[in-house]
Amino acid sequence: MRTRDPRPNLDRDRIVRTALAVIDRDGVAGLTMRKFGAELGVDPMAVYYYLPDKGALFDAVVEAVHDEMGELEVGPDATWQSVVWEASQRMRTVLRRHPHTVPLIGTRPVLSPKMLAASDRLIGQLVDTGLTAATALNILACVRAFTIGYLLIEVGVPAGPPIEKAGEVGDVMAGYPALAAGMAQGYDPDRQFDLGLRALVDGWVASAGSGH
Repeated sequence: MRTRDPRPNLDRDRIVRTALAVIDRDGVAGLTMRKFGAELGVDPMAVYYYLPDKGALFDAVVEAVHDEMGELEVGPDATWQSVVWEASQRMRTVLRRHPHTVPLIGTRPVLSPKMLAASDRLIGQLVDTGLTAATALNILACVRAFTIGYLLIEVGVPAGPPIEKAGEVGDVMAGYPALAAGMAQGYDPDRQFDLGLRALVDGWVASAGSGH
């Protein structure tokens, strides 16, 4: 009896791309190895020829999402504020395409040579604008936390059962006039994100002088 090749047309790149596609569609919890093997058309154990365990698969997905962000092209007139702004905006743009990966990005610090090299380059770019390496790292950590936290609210999938709507917004807000007045301008996620990011960057300048 002919046996099925456990690794037909399989390589690490295909595995990671497929894993990201499954997470985009079904969420992190939907990536079971049994279903993943069926998606690839292989025995699930075949994946472990290329990645040692499921944690390594998740780390590879995180790396793939970061790859989509690309590298910044920093001109000679760049400031640390402009570099940080662009890095945060790119992260938000990419993670809005992959909302189910936000918890992975936020909770799985990948220490692969590729990820470490990317972080090193970004910190180096900030150092070139006049910051110390320590200050650059602190600023990036704060801005990254803000960006990921904002995205959890903006595009994150609610935990637990579906949230029941409480009726028409106008009817609900009628009993809360201050809240209604604050919401009167409507919800503009881009404007709100930019305001928060600008406040964080400008606040760093105000609290730390030049940011050094």
